[in-house]
Amino acid sequence: MKLSELLLPELEAEIEKTRKMLVNVPDGRNDFKSHERSMPLSRLAGHTAELVGFIALFLTLPSVDAGGPNDPRRILRMETKDKLLADFEELAAKSVEALKQTSDEAFAETFTLSRQGKIIFSMSRYQVYRNALLNHMIHHRAQLGVYLRLLEVPVPNTFGPTADEK
Repeated sequence: MKLSELLLPELEAEIEKTRKMLVNVPDGRNDFKSHERSMPLSRLAGHTAELVGFIALFLTLPSVDAGGPNDPRRILRMETKDKLLADFEELAAKSVEALKQTSDEAFAETFTLSRQGKIIFSMSRYQVYRNALLNHMIHHRAQLGVYLRLLEVPVPNTFGPTADEK
């Protein structure tokens, strides 16, 4: 069995969990911050949604120079929940397809992320997929759950029932 076939059910499950969280993000609270040093809700929701799209890029390109003139990433800020969800669905579909097409050999290849020419990391695509992408998406999804709680919005279950879903 190919590595991509083993990873696909997990990606699909994490996409579904992220979708459930994004569906609960309220419109009209884009400037809300949980703390003065925290991201506003519009950016946190956007970042949570955009990360799934980075999977397709990082699995298919040899490198990405973030902030450079040819930065291929799609950076999202939530304007409305419906627009954010539409963008998320489009990016998720592309990433699922990219994962399906990724060979075991490609997972062993090195991917490099830089910011305006300065290397941030260089590691195997598999490490990038797990650590910089999937775990990163889960991390920001959890942050989004805290924002929802502070806004008195029901928090959907992701790994079991929440206080809002008993």
